[in-house]
Amino acid sequence: MRTSRYMSSIRKLFGLLSLTIVAARSVGAQGGAPPNAPPTTGSSAVTASPAPPLPGPPVRRIESAQAISKEALGTITTIRHLSDGRVLLNDAVRRRLLMLDSTLTRVTVVLDSLTEVQNAYGTRAGAMFAYRGDSTVFIDVATLAMLFLDETGKITRVRAVPRAQDMNGISSTSAGAAGFDVKGRFIYRIAAATAPPAVAPPPGMPYFPSPPDSAFVVAVNLDTRKSDTLGIVRIPKQLYSVRMDQEFGFSINMVPNPLPLTDDWALLADGSVAFVRGIDYRVDFRAPDGTLTSSEKLPFPWVRMTDDDKNRFADSAKAAQIKNAQTDFATQMVAWSNLLNKPYPASFTPPEGYVPPPGLPKDWILPKGVSFPATYIPACPPNAPAPTPTAAGLPTCTQTYFSEMYGTGYTPPAPTYRAPTLVRPRDLPDYKPPVGTSAVRADADGNLWVRTIQMRPNPGGQIFDVINLAGELFDRIQLPTGYQLVGFGPGKLVYLSNRDASGLHLSRVRLK
Repeated sequence: MRTSRYMSSIRKLFGLLSLTIVAARSVGAQGGAPPNAPPTTGSSAVTASPAPPLPGPPVRRIESAQAISKEALGTITTIRHLSDGRVLLNDAVRRRLLMLDSTLTRVTVVLDSLTEVQNAYGTRAGAMFAYRGDSTVFIDVATLAMLFLDETGKITRVRAVPRAQDMNGISSTSAGAAGFDVKGRFIYRIAAATAPPAVAPPPGMPYFPSPPDSAFVVAVNLDTRKSDTLGIVRIPKQLYSVRMDQEFGFSINMVPNPLPLTDDWALLADGSVAFVRGIDYRVDFRAPDGTLTSSEKLPFPWVRMTDDDKNRFADSAKAAQIKNAQTDFATQMVAWSNLLNKPYPASFTPPEGYVPPPGLPKDWILPKGVSFPATYIPACPPNAPAPTPTAAGLPTCTQTYFSEMYGTGYTPPAPTYRAPTLVRPRDLPDYKPPVGTSAVRADADGNLWVRTIQMRPNPGGQIFDVINLAGELFDRIQLPTGYQLVGFGPGKLVYLSNRDASGLHLSRVRLK
């Protein structure tokens, strides 16, 4: 009974604070290990990059834009290019769906952050997907509703999502870019189910399985709710270790490999599904009729990791893991002290350089030697209106508010620092991986854009390999420094986002 009461209090107080996750900051992404593939030739560069040459096509750099938005934006989660040049933009931070004209200057609010209106966006960040023609599907994650919008942004009908348990795979960008194929089926990634234990755990000990290292890409018919499995992708392997403390509560340490082996996928414009394999950097294609094809190994400058390289990488990952664990512990202590009106323990000392995470109330008392930065974004008061931008384009507050979340009458003790389980050098791959998670996008012309992990310093922004339906790497595009790829339009249109002193902007570029 005490264990249940303890766990309930902790969950309410810190949002599953008992589930202490200590994740290493990924220095790369995932890695397998084949030898160098033979180089191929591709299109010539418009502006040659000063970086050392890579096997395959030269790198071309984007240097100008056709149009730049002026509207104050919180974020650009996804965009949708319509046939007449207008753009639908999902601003998930401010909970707005916006319609921009072809010049990106005139803006209309399609779904509003206000709650008591007919075109309400919802109380949580939603997801937007292209449907048939210029129609669009918007998913309200909080209510599990699919809103079908016509070309003007008007809601024409509402349906339930295929399966509520699949919402993480539908709405999370780390699970790949979900969408609708030419048959109107909803394509997205779902997690594989964990098998039951071969040997039952001792009485009183819950079963905390490590998640599988595979996931499925499925196609769901919205009318029949029937699903078909289109392919399997490898995802980062994570190991769990479970501990019981003196109060009979359980904590879980999650230890990801900072260089795991992973695949990624994307839905192409013709309805094909492309699977980028990280172990040897090739692409498997599944056509709409079910035909399977595979490309040759694509050109990539593979870098072998010797035992000394693995030791150095593991030492760097350990330092990052320890710093993350100390930062998480300090944040837990700050929340515990302020929510329960408790003094900080005399033995508690925040780590050097600790900065409070965004979203804490500005009137909270911080540990000695810690202060809010001048540009800190505090929590919005309860029931406050949508945040407004400052002169620098930053919101005045954020909706992540810490409130009184316990009520069982039991006061949990102060948080305990838990040392992370560190990465072992022998768990690292023999070659640095070519791709990581959320690395693959499909453009509107039937090509695949793959953000590769650079094996050596390369001035400028992110570099994408551009691969056609034949599985050929024919182009390489480098973004300007500070820009992010957010979407595409037909005819080699590329949409980018960047932030400057005046705020966040959407830019449109037409490639040559």
